[in-house]
Amino acid sequence: MTGPEAAIRAPRTGAWGDVRSRSIWRWQLIFAASAVTAVVIYVLLSPHLFADVGFVCGIAAVVVLSGASLVLPWHRMPASAVLVLPLADAVAVGLMSQSGESRASLLWVFPIAWVATYYGFPALLALLGVIAGMLAVDVLQAGISAAQSQRALIILLCFGFMGVTVQLGARRARAYRELLGRQLDQVDRMRQRSERQNRRIELLADTLDTGIALIDRDGVLLDANAAFLRMYGATAIPDFSASGAIEYSDYRGTVVAPGETIVDHAIAGVRLEDRRAWLHGRDGQWRAIEVSTRSVAGEGDEYSGTLMVIRDVTVAADSERERQTVATIVSHELRNPLTAITGHVELLLERDDLPDDVLRQLAVVDNAGQRMERLITSTLDRYRPEAPHREAVLLRTITESSLTAFAASAGNAQVELTSDLTDDCPVVADAFALRQAVDNLVGNAVKYTARGGAVRVSLHALEDSARLTVSDSGIGMGADDVARIFDRGFRSAAARASGIPGTGLGMAQVREVVDEHGGSLHITSELGRGTTVELDLPMSAVREAVR
Repeated sequence: MTGPEAAIRAPRTGAWGDVRSRSIWRWQLIFAASAVTAVVIYVLLSPHLFADVGFVCGIAAVVVLSGASLVLPWHRMPASAVLVLPLADAVAVGLMSQSGESRASLLWVFPIAWVATYYGFPALLALLGVIAGMLAVDVLQAGISAAQSQRALIILLCFGFMGVTVQLGARRARAYRELLGRQLDQVDRMRQRSERQNRRIELLADTLDTGIALIDRDGVLLDANAAFLRMYGATAIPDFSASGAIEYSDYRGTVVAPGETIVDHAIAGVRLEDRRAWLHGRDGQWRAIEVSTRSVAGEGDEYSGTLMVIRDVTVAADSERERQTVATIVSHELRNPLTAITGHVELLLERDDLPDDVLRQLAVVDNAGQRMERLITSTLDRYRPEAPHREAVLLRTITESSLTAFAASAGNAQVELTSDLTDDCPVVADAFALRQAVDNLVGNAVKYTARGGAVRVSLHALEDSARLTVSDSGIGMGADDVARIFDRGFRSAAARASGIPGTGLGMAQVREVVDEHGGSLHITSELGRGTTVELDLPMSAVREAVR
């Protein structure tokens, strides 16, 4: 089989020195090296052979054929042309063996192996025919005898059986290679299909707003989608670090202690179910999250990692806070004028100098006012925050937590935030409301201070009160604006001109909190030079509680 089969076995790649050419060089040079070795032995042991023309011609033919094999453009020749080379090698060996040196015929093993490996049975028969012809010439030259004929027949049969054996082995090896190639192709197709499926899964996971991650017991992030990486300020899995976002127990609350964060719990294999936390990222944004975790078993059902599912509930949390704020504002802004109306109506009803028809009309107004107050109370009860719980707290601790919460924002805004907290300043207060008041003061100072400015927070104890002072080098206010700063919805002219967004509710809320705690506020400000706010809270209640 010298046509298509040979072409498949020795493909032409269209370049000199390709796989096919190197295979030809290898076979021919092995044959030439064996022939040269035999020649060296003959030089040492049988130098008389070089007087034989046939022997010398055979050696010359080997040299010429080997040189030709190195220079001929095999990549441009058909597969059948390659067969000429082993056939010519067989003729060269025949010339060497006709000198009476029958041992040279052993070199026929190389052309036989070459043809049997790469060509079909017809090519092998052709080579055996060449060898048979050379043996027949040798027998005729030596004189036909039974011994010579027997020797030639045995040599031919041995090489024939050897060629068939090599050919069968080569076919089997090719079959194994083809089978292995098909299996490798199948494995490669499966790999490509698996990669496509993985890419589709990754694409679907990256479109989710829910963060999904797999982390092992050593804290190594094995896999994560884009939402999870964004929450921790990472662009790729190798860039992930749990410190990429600071975890807080509440919005602008207390920093969660090391070992208690959601990532630490995930590494330890602790199961979480919709745990609420707040993350403050490197971008300065706050995110409310709800986290659930599940352990993932490895080989032998041993714990190998934790699957984390993090839902961003910032919008819902902000909406809840907004509803409570609106409820507070509506309650305050509706009840105050309504109370004034009903109060004056009650005073009019107590007068005895009014006609009866006027008193009846006033009674209708009074009933309508009381009914409206009940409707307002019923409507806003669902949004009413829980009754504040007052306890002995350290104003210093609350202030430190607020400073920690705003440190990142100040750093991003390139505002120097310093503090001088000399005393603990224990007070009896609603810690949550007081923290909101301190946050509003510190937050306003940072927000309305330009890059390169400074904000300083100090706390010290007076005789019966604690004084918290927040001063900044920001935009400041005029005297007219200072007089109205506690009005709800009011923003100073400088604040409006700055383009910084705001609601004008912060200082009003601070005033309400301070009033509820029996404290006082004092503000001094100069337009373009900054503002100083002094907040005083009584500490006598703490001493009475201790006694």
